[in-house]
Amino acid sequence: MNWLLELIAIVSEGLGRFTPRNLGLTLAAALGFALLCGWICLHYVQLWNKRFQLTTTHKIFTALACTFTFFFVLAFAGLAFMREITQAQIIIWQGNLKEDQDWSQRTFEKTYHKVKESGKEDISTFPPIERNIIPVTHNDSQLLAAQIYSNEACTNFDEMHPFLSKIVWATPSLPTEVIHSDVTSFFKSNPGKTYPTINAIDLAAKHIKDELLVQAPRVVTISRIGLVLAFILVQLVPFGIIGVAAYKDIKSSL
Repeated sequence: MNWLLELIAIVSEGLGRFTPRNLGLTLAAALGFALLCGWICLHYVQLWNKRFQLTTTHKIFTALACTFTFFFVLAFAGLAFMREITQAQIIIWQGNLKEDQDWSQRTFEKTYHKVKESGKEDISTFPPIERNIIPVTHNDSQLLAAQIYSNEACTNFDEMHPFLSKIVWATPSLPTEVIHSDVTSFFKSNPGKTYPTINAIDLAAKHIKDELLVQAPRVVTISRIGLVLAFILVQLVPFGIIGVAAYKDIKSSL
């Protein structure tokens, strides 16, 4: 459910970007729409069963449906700034990960052991892990090291932003060709050096940002369609319960 919490946070921040006037109009529209749906729900059976009396249970279900309707309208409006909000969140994540020493150390240790186990480098000359050096003299080990760093950055983004991550990819990882191009460029200019953590984070952030820019309009549309469908389903509950009860009341009076 973490993805839902992130979606709620995005919607809330989107509403926070409204001007006071627009926010007031949005709140008024949400309240008005919720009250209208509630009034229709409580009175529509009078069209065909004027003597039917609503119970407390019917009124409670109607009140809950009205509450959900109010928040559905706010969510629908709050998605307007999704593109700007996601860009800001990526920048914040990118900066925080660069400062995360624990993540950096864990990723270094994982990369060190993976490169050592790959057999691509001369193990006899492999330095102890305490020296914080990973010798990558072969193309395959260079690519392997960069893939681990980049994909670990993607996994971290997936953990920190589960909703946005679902937009970008099915599995949190970068395409091999994207990493290969960056690795080739780096080692061409910096022979004998270790692929830096910052490069991997920046590469992941760029890919995420590019994908979100492309996918954001589609996601907003799909999310809004989902909200409309959820609204209809929620309204069907009180409408259905009250309608069935009114129908049974007619049958019992015959």
